[in-house]
Amino acid sequence: MQEFGRVSLEEITIDRTSSLDHAFQSDEIEIVFTIENNKPLPVPWLEINEYVPRGILIEGQKAVEQSYLGGAEIKVSTALRPYERVRIKRKLVALSRGKYRLGKTRIRSGDLFGLYPADASLDHTAWSIYVYPRIQPLLGFSLSAQRPIGDSIARHRLWDDPSRPSGVHEYRPGDPIKNIDWKTTARRNEIFVRQFDPSVSEQIVIFAEAITTNVPWEGYRSDVLEGTMNAAASISSHAIELGYKVGLVTNGVSGSASHAVVTAGTGQDQLTTLLESLAMVHPIAVRTLDEMAKNRRGAIPPGSTLIHVGGTYHPRTINYLLELKSLGHPVIILHIGREDPPQFPEFEVRDGRSLFLLELESPNNVDFRRPSENGFDWKESEMQSSVRDTIKRGSG
Repeated sequence: MQEFGRVSLEEITIDRTSSLDHAFQSDEIEIVFTIENNKPLPVPWLEINEYVPRGILIEGQKAVEQSYLGGAEIKVSTALRPYERVRIKRKLVALSRGKYRLGKTRIRSGDLFGLYPADASLDHTAWSIYVYPRIQPLLGFSLSAQRPIGDSIARHRLWDDPSRPSGVHEYRPGDPIKNIDWKTTARRNEIFVRQFDPSVSEQIVIFAEAITTNVPWEGYRSDVLEGTMNAAASISSHAIELGYKVGLVTNGVSGSASHAVVTAGTGQDQLTTLLESLAMVHPIAVRTLDEMAKNRRGAIPPGSTLIHVGGTYHPRTINYLLELKSLGHPVIILHIGREDPPQFPEFEVRDGRSLFLLELESPNNVDFRRPSENGFDWKESEMQSSVRDTIKRGSG
């Protein structure tokens, strides 16, 4: 019997696959364990325990208990005949934003009566599940009163685009000789030069602040952090859907500089990278946002619109944004904090609390359904009065 218990774990292979490794909150994730007995002896009983951190709920578990304990284990039990292979499925639910590492697997078996059990840990390759922030529809979304999205977000003339001819004009000193329109010149007996529509840069850089309080010993405010990440994700998704390039600077991602600062790009791959970065943000930041941006070449493209999202404002970051504004960058402050929006007359300040700062409920009462298709109206976000007055004076 003792010898049988010792060999019960020999020639056992266990593989597990996941239906998703990127999910939104409330998405179901199916885990499939494939267990194979590769020996001529039966295995009377086999237990598999796979650790799952809190934030991902195991089917049948209570969210409150799993959160309190810091995680739980998927438990799988089976028996195997000689050379038998079985597949066992378990379901998980993505509850909270984050990057979750899995891969700690323990197995246990033994003799028929359980008198001589044997234990082992499997050296599975660690794997991760990204749970993205919530993406809210943004109705009437615009980045500046003078620059509505869909018209001219940070349109910055870069160069004349030869693929976009727009007519001719009389030759002026400095016009390139190669652009002379010889047919028009011969017909009118004057030198005419082809002109082109300029290429434009329609780029956004989101500054997502991970610090949620100005007093370090207060800990952090989870509602402010999650609201900030949801706002950054919603803006990213909406802007990329409209074809704009979006970049990200955040100071809450540890050990991954490539995710802390994402240079501007467009398309679904770019959105995936942005959402992964926002999923990884923690409420602990060693550096300020301006330091993160300055340390990454290409973080701030010329003429890009800068959007600061968060509930706290480090003086160095604000001074950096002022410098960039003086260089022609439109700057927007989207306030996601418990206090009233800050007074920054130099910037366009919008109050995003009614859109994104939602009271967090206890884990057993959280509504994890996807957001309503009706979404929120960006135009309903209150703009700081001093900024509104400044815009009115400028337009008049």
